[in-house]
Amino acid sequence: MMARPNARLFPLRPESEFIVWCARTVLTDNLTARIRARTQESLDWSMVLEMAEYHGVVPLLYKNLSAVSSDLAPAELLTQLRQQTQAEAMLNRTLAKELVALCKALTARGVPVIPIKGATLAVSAYGDLALREFTDLDLLVPEAFIAAAEAVLLAQGYKRRAASDKSGETNHEQGLHHVYIKTRGLSCVDLQWVMAHQYFTFWLDRPEFWRSRIPVVLENATVPGLAPEVLLIVLCVHGSKHAWELLKWVCDVAELLRSHPDLDWHQIFLYASNWGCRGMLFMGLSLAHRLLDAPLPEMVLARLKSNSDVQMLSHRMPASLLTNFQDGVNEEQAGALYFSLKDSWRERWWFGLLLCRAHSSLATTPPSWFRWRNSLPRLAKVMIPVHRAMKQLLSPTVRGAINRWVPHNG
Repeated sequence: MMARPNARLFPLRPESEFIVWCARTVLTDNLTARIRARTQESLDWSMVLEMAEYHGVVPLLYKNLSAVSSDLAPAELLTQLRQQTQAEAMLNRTLAKELVALCKALTARGVPVIPIKGATLAVSAYGDLALREFTDLDLLVPEAFIAAAEAVLLAQGYKRRAASDKSGETNHEQGLHHVYIKTRGLSCVDLQWVMAHQYFTFWLDRPEFWRSRIPVVLENATVPGLAPEVLLIVLCVHGSKHAWELLKWVCDVAELLRSHPDLDWHQIFLYASNWGCRGMLFMGLSLAHRLLDAPLPEMVLARLKSNSDVQMLSHRMPASLLTNFQDGVNEEQAGALYFSLKDSWRERWWFGLLLCRAHSSLATTPPSWFRWRNSLPRLAKVMIPVHRAMKQLLSPTVRGAINRWVPHNG
């Protein structure tokens, strides 16, 4: 029997809690009983459906609700969930077949490639291609091979999508990945060698990624995949990049942990330390364990408990699941989250200087949950006028040299 989770500092609304209980591949007897009991309570079922759609967990909700509460759940809801799940499964199979074809074409042209997330994640973590929603194909390609990869995609009927075509894409993300759309089909391919966001970059084109590739069986074919130790870190960095806005990103971490009980934790922590993302790794692990009961060794749990910032912040995400959304950490505040998750004092305050240099509102008026909400604005009060004065006094050539020397990422 599974014990009730620890009391949350910021409670979930009943519909959110119900979705969290269902957003996993395996249910305990305890969870099954709680799902059946909650199904008989007064839930806003339209909100349940809307939230499941937003958080990308419709297949998991349908799988578990139809298995344990089909006699209690509204018939109309089950029909909608079934139809959406079936449509998603068809799309996933189509994209998986396209992924296999692209990997073959790229390999034939000598282009190294590793699919990340998407279809290979669904198979390796969830054990079922239909259980993880995805809409595009993320391909890791070495930066030096981008031109060759583009030639292959063009030959396969793709065209490059301009950065301005992507709704919501911000200037700092342009040029750090290339997006291609198939002219006749549903496929969207994202060529990546770096994961980027405002004030944030994480390099994917690392020797360790290429050395630790593993085979993944997909649609009766084999494609390259990330080793689970590397994939775990990528998933934690990706979720932290977006302030864990969607529950499906927490599910990714939880299901990977469930499906790979023998992870090499020494290697994981070594990679995370070398790559400067230990705090982001801890955040992903804490969320997966706290929300979705993901199994973790006692040694890992002890490390999480010793990080008070991670423990506190993990109660605040995903923000849209909370009873009071304002208590959460949202993606607009991601810069403050990056600051909080830095691995060392030096890295944290160097990043603070970058926020000041960018005249970020996060430096001048940080969110209420931010532990350094007094000290960072004091730094900004000094540094922003200095930066403005330097812009006026220094020539464009000197400013350009300084900009090239000072990194723009965290």
